[in-house]
Amino acid sequence: MLNPCRICQLVLLIAGFVGTGAVLAEKADTPAPSANQVEVTPPTSSGASQPAATSEELKTALRQRVERYWAARQARDVRTMYEMESAAQPGGWLKLENAMSLQGLPVRKVRVDAVNIEAGQGKARISGEVLIGTMGWVPQTLEQTWVLIDGQWYHKSQR
Repeated sequence: MLNPCRICQLVLLIAGFVGTGAVLAEKADTPAPSANQVEVTPPTSSGASQPAATSEELKTALRQRVERYWAARQARDVRTMYEMESAAQPGGWLKLENAMSLQGLPVRKVRVDAVNIEAGQGKARISGEVLIGTMGWVPQTLEQTWVLIDGQWYHKSQR
C-alpha cells in the first residue's frame, strides 16, 4: 500500500523541479536553464573507478550549478538553495528549519560572469540587481566560493 505522506513528498518534489524554471522565466529577464544541460553526478557506490574529470568539465559543471543556484534564488526556491549548500550536507551545521535565512533580498537579472577553479575551490563572479528597500533595484556584483564534495559542486555556506 502506498504511503500518502510519501506520495505528497513526490508530488511536491516534481512540482519543485517543474516550477523553478517556469517561475524563473516569468519573474526574471534571464532565460530558464535549458533542458539539455547535464549535471555532474556523484561517484557510484559500486567501487568502480570513474575517469577523472578534466578542468573544462569541472568548470562547465560548476557554471551549471551556479546557474541553477541563482535561478532558485531568483525564484525564491529555498528548498533547492538549501540542497546546494555545503553546510546542508551530512555532518553540516545548516538545518532545513533554518533554511529561510538563505532567501536574502529579492534579486533579478542575475548573470554568471565568470567561473574559475583555484586551489581546489570554485570561484564564481555573479552580477545582477538587488531590491533594497526604498532605493529600489540596485546593480551588484559579488564573488562566491564553491566546494567540490563527492564529485558535485556546493555553494560554500557562510555562518
